[in-house]
Amino acid sequence: MNARERIPHDHPLHSPRPTRDPACADAWVDAAPFRSHLRHLCATTGLPWQVVALYAGLSVRHADALLHGRRGRTLRRIPRPTAVRLWEVSPDALAGLRRVACPAEPTARRLAAALLDGARPALVAGALRWSPERLGAVLDGRVAGVTAVEALLARALAEAVDRTRVPHETRAA
Repeated sequence: MNARERIPHDHPLHSPRPTRDPACADAWVDAAPFRSHLRHLCATTGLPWQVVALYAGLSVRHADALLHGRRGRTLRRIPRPTAVRLWEVSPDALAGLRRVACPAEPTARRLAAALLDGARPALVAGALRWSPERLGAVLDGRVAGVTAVEALLARALAEAVDRTRVPHETRAA
């Protein structure tokens, strides 16, 4: 019995369109149920989609394409491993992130790099839902811990700044 026979036909992980390569028959699944699931997770938890994506192990770029499309076109399919990772995330697991403490040092490093790459401190603090004073305290090492949500928000912010930055050698002098 192969994997396709074990997945019920009406389950979101069932891929109705086989590919030409039998070894990759289950490599892609319909994106619509997972786009809906991602939106549902955000709506029920109040967390930004970037946090949900990073928690699920998706890249922010891939989650952005899932939600908003690429070059004006909605994604029709996503890789099965991406779908499985997203499907395994529950609202309860995400709600618990607000109570999970993480060391502040990795977050401070990410934020310092984002600031060095040109992010404005007021925008960084606003994106993290922090006061400028709290941002300064985290950067200075006066805060020992942050919540998992704050750490994931900082990671998403750092990735966004990194995607938009111009390499140093091409910057105008």
